Amino acid sequence: MKKVSKTLIIMAGLTLAACGNKEASPKDMAIPEGANVVSENLPIEEPSNMGATKTKLPVFTAKDQNGGDYGIADIEKNNATVINLWFTGCSACIEEMDELNNLADELHKEEGVEFISMCTDVNYDESTKEAFDRIIADKKPTYKALAVDYEGDMKDYLETIFAYPTTIVVDKNGKIIGDPIEGALIPQEQKDKLKENIKMAIESSKNS
Repeated sequence: MKKVSKTLIIMAGLTLAACGNKEASPKDMAIPEGANVVSENLPIEEPSNMGATKTKLPVFTAKDQNGGDYGIADIEKNNATVINLWFTGCSACIEEMDELNNLADELHKEEGVEFISMCTDVNYDESTKEAFDRIIADKKPTYKALAVDYEGDMKDYLETIFAYPTTIVVDKNGKIIGDPIEGALIPQEQKDKLKENIKMAIESSKNS
């Protein structure tokens, strides 16, 4: 049993928990350096903290699709911030984006709740930068789509994410609330989990 490293990303299939396309070529499978992906054909030893997250979102730097800066100070403005994590080679991440526009518009109606996304591999190389720009131009997200800098404590945190897409919810202090939601947010049961995490985040913010 071996842990999958970045060099072993050249594979045919991914489990349902992780983003996957069985016919995708290695070029299509670009992911953030250090991220772990589970393969159906290549077993790995699961770390004891599989699926676990740190209790607080690390300080990070990012740019939205319009070039605006975004960071922890922006998280502090809301009682609950929903963060959808994705990367440019993840077909499942991209396929759900049209629906995410509707979900984000709905969530933004609730005072103190913001929906954003973080693309984790934008700065990997020129091809991922181009892919990010192309995807954003095509999907036209109505929410802030962030190109997050994959470095420092944020890099360490992202390396604990084992499935894409994954969605987390944080309170105004950046505390991660509830369990990460792995997989697309489209199914109703996923939306129910998200709403529960948002509710807990709002309560946490108001009680802090």
